[in-house]
Amino acid sequence: MMLDEKDLLIIEMLSRNARISYSEMARQLNMSDVAVIKRIKKLEQMGVIKGYTVLVDPRKMGYNAISITGITINPEKIFTALSELKKHPAIKFLALTTGDHPAIALIWARNEEELAKIHESILEIDGVEKVWPAIILDVLKNEGSLCGSPGL
Repeated sequence: MMLDEKDLLIIEMLSRNARISYSEMARQLNMSDVAVIKRIKKLEQMGVIKGYTVLVDPRKMGYNAISITGITINPEKIFTALSELKKHPAIKFLALTTGDHPAIALIWARNEEELAKIHESILEIDGVEKVWPAIILDVLKNEGSLCGSPGL
C-alpha cells in the first residue's frame, strides 16, 4: 500500500473539511475532477479512508463534563467487559491499550454528578476493577478524531 504525495494531500484536505468539493480539490492539486474521484475511491477501497463524519463540540450540546478514563479490567474477563463497555451510551470512544490501563474511554456527561454516576456504572461491569478519570479542562490541539470535536 503505497501512498504518494497527492494521496496524502487529499487526505489532509478531507481531514480539514470532508465537505470540500472534488472540483475544489482538483483545482488546488492541479488535477482533474475524475483523477481526484478515482484517488478517493482507491483510498476508500484500501481502507485508508474509513468514513466521513461530523465533528461536534460536546459542550455546545450540553455535555460539560468530559473525561478520558483509564479502565483497569481483570485479564480473565477483559473481552466480556469490553463488550459491555462498547454498549455504554456515554462512552464515545473506547480503545484496547497497552500500558497502565487495558482500556481507555472518552466519556461525555452533562455535569460532574452525571460523570460520577457513569464511572460508578462502569465499575459495576463484571471484570472492571478500577476507573482512572482525567477530566478534560481544555483541548490545546486536536488533529485526530479521538475527542470528536475540534474545540471540545
